[in-house]
Amino acid sequence: MKINLKYIYLLGLLFLIGYSCKKMDDSYREYIVPGGLTYPGKAVSPMAYSGHNRVKISWLRGTDPTVVRAIVFWENYTDSVTVDIPNTGDTISTIIGNLQEQQYTFEIVTCNANGDRSVPSEVIGTSYGDDYQTSLLNRPITQAVNYGKDTAFVKWGAANITEGAYATEISYTDISNQNRIKRFAISDTASFLSAINATDIQYRTIYLPDSTAIDTFYTAFDTYRVATKMNTANWTITADSYEPTGQLPNGPPEKVLDGDASTYWHTDHTTTKPGFPHWLAVDLKSPAVLAMVELTSRSNSLTADATDFIVQGSMDGNTWTDYGTFKQPDIAGPQASYISNPPTVRYVRIYMTKGPNYYTHLAELSLYRY
Repeated sequence: MKINLKYIYLLGLLFLIGYSCKKMDDSYREYIVPGGLTYPGKAVSPMAYSGHNRVKISWLRGTDPTVVRAIVFWENYTDSVTVDIPNTGDTISTIIGNLQEQQYTFEIVTCNANGDRSVPSEVIGTSYGDDYQTSLLNRPITQAVNYGKDTAFVKWGAANITEGAYATEISYTDISNQNRIKRFAISDTASFLSAINATDIQYRTIYLPDSTAIDTFYTAFDTYRVATKMNTANWTITADSYEPTGQLPNGPPEKVLDGDASTYWHTDHTTTKPGFPHWLAVDLKSPAVLAMVELTSRSNSLTADATDFIVQGSMDGNTWTDYGTFKQPDIAGPQASYISNPPTVRYVRIYMTKGPNYYTHLAELSLYRY
């Protein structure tokens, strides 16, 4: 009989493989659990929510009814917390406190009643603390004005959105002498305070460090002085000149104090025709802390009035002190000019130094005090 060597070689090879596998099975037999390992259902869709020296961990219950608890590990399994799984509810959660300010990797392992453990689910979360708190800046107020009707207008500066600024709060005293706190969205460039009866307001900025945050952070309150519009009833006003006939019923300087932006003062342009400088001087009748000057140009002649002016103050109406040089833009409506170091004065003079023509005019003049 003819022997096929290839056939004998193949049989030998199969014998060796089988023998080797038997040897391997014998070697690891002591580690094999009869019936196979049981892995409970793992934590589904885990989420981490940042907080102030804490992190909230949550996940979906899943479909495995045998899961009775979970263990959340962090710091390379050196710290952990055990969470009992309730009988109802779709979401499981726990808050881990007393965490240092840093980013953490959390491993969630579910367990059944026999102690079998699931494959871990991993999620990353961040704890914020003092370092983050000290980096926060209060959004500045650039203007706060009470227009005399118990309503204050507040204009905001730029907010530190990159660090998570999302709202501002203002605390103030109302006309009932009660404290009010109003919150405004960070997208607001200006806000209104109703029923205000206060010279000073306190304001702060609220931060959320990221979109998952469960805790808010606050800056300390800062104080801002509210400028209040002065009553013009008892004032007297003079000017370097006025037009007596050519602009009737307009012309006299009193027209800038009548509260009507459609009327106006105009310098003389039919008789002496004086050129710059021009001025308007107001006697307040009693001293006041001058906070702001507000000028309103003629709406139908925005480009024809003075472009540059100096705000001057005096206690006697004779000796004048300069308190700032300003420009009047060609814009309709009231234009505010703040005084850097508010003086106490009885007399205020708007001293106009430059314009496109030899004459000038103005619709309204308002003054604000602290």
